[in-house]
Order: sequence, then structure tokens, then C-alpha cells
Amino acid sequence: ASLTKTLGATDGTALDKLKMEYLAYENARIALENTNLAAPFDGVVVNLNLVPGQSVNTNPVLTLTSMDKLQVKFYMDETDLAGLSIGNRTIYTFNAYPETSLEGEVTMIEKSLQIYDGSPVVVVWGTLPERPSFDLLVGMTVDVEIIAGEALNALIIPVQALRELTPGSYAVFVVQPDGSLKLTPVTIGLRDFANAEVLSGLEAGDVISTGTIETK
Repeated sequence: ASLTKTLGATDGTALDKLKMEYLAYENARIALENTNLAAPFDGVVVNLNLVPGQSVNTNPVLTLTSMDKLQVKFYMDETDLAGLSIGNRTIYTFNAYPETSLEGEVTMIEKSLQIYDGSPVVVVWGTLPERPSFDLLVGMTVDVEIIAGEALNALIIPVQALRELTPGSYAVFVVQPDGSLKLTPVTIGLRDFANAEVLSGLEAGDVISTGTIETK
């Protein structure tokens, strides 16, 4: 309180000069404090937009990223939405580490399509392990495989062998002991571009035809 009263001295006095020095010191101290950048979280500087001696203003000067909980952002064709849901298991193969894969799961499917390379796509986010076996950098390129369904110890056949009788109804040509072919209905489960799971109609060891024949 006594300092405040003393610094209110008449202009031109020694105490007034002391007041001006004190105010200049306070302004310099505050200006110095304002030059400190305090990060809101622990992370790594991935971009620095200045050099020593450069004047700065309100424009961003650096980019900070957290490496603790990295996520993968990838794009899918909208026609694949039927087999996509939160919780689907994902397998990532990074271009930098083609011999090693990481597993995660789908955590978010954005509610609006985006345009990527001129085509509408679904934006999907997936998790990554917290402690991967190799170094990951923000912005890496990765191939993503989504596991929409799994079948263990399944009986599978090439999709080329399937004959669609009616929508959703299939059959295959089974090779008989005498070499003839018998059209046999089958029930199909999971399928991809190469193989189909057979739930009923065939047994392991049956020989089937993947070609086409004329029937009468």
C-alpha cells in the first residue's frame, strides 16, 4: 500500500521517475511472459513455421501432435457400407513396414460423404495399438483391411464354381465317379472376391467344376 501511495508522486519528481521505470519494467516483464508458448498436452512438434529472429504475429507458428493415441483415417466406397460397423476388426499394413501388420478396430464412421480423387467416399476412423512394434509417423500411408465377418474351420469353394439359380439361391456342379456333372444346391455363408463359405450341400473332398457346360 505504501508503494502505491509513493508512486503517485507529482510529475517531474524523483519518485515520478521511479514510477515510470517501474511501469516500464512491468510492461517488459509481461511482454516477456507473453512470448512463452504453453502446450495444452504432451506431444511432438511436427511443423515449425518460423526461424530464429523472425517476428511473429497471431498466425500459427508450430504444429503439435499427440503420439499417444494415434488413429487411422481411411476411405471406403459407399457400396461397402453394408458390411461396415463400429467395432469391426481392422488390419493395417504400412507402406514403410510391408512385412508387419497391426490390428485395431473401427471407432467412427463419419455421417457425411466426402469427395476423394473425384469420387464420393465414406470416411472411417480406426484405432492403433498404443505401443506398436515400430515407429509410426503422422501422415504415413497405410493399407486397411476390414474384417466384416469371420468363419473358422469353414468349407470354402472358389466363387467361380457358384451357379446362381435365383437371387440368393446357388448350386454347383459336383463331379460324379463316372465323370459326369450333377447340379447340386448349396447354402452359402460368407464370401469375398475369391472364395465362398459352404454351409450345406457339399462335404470336404467333393470335386466340383469351376467351368461352364451346356445343359439340356
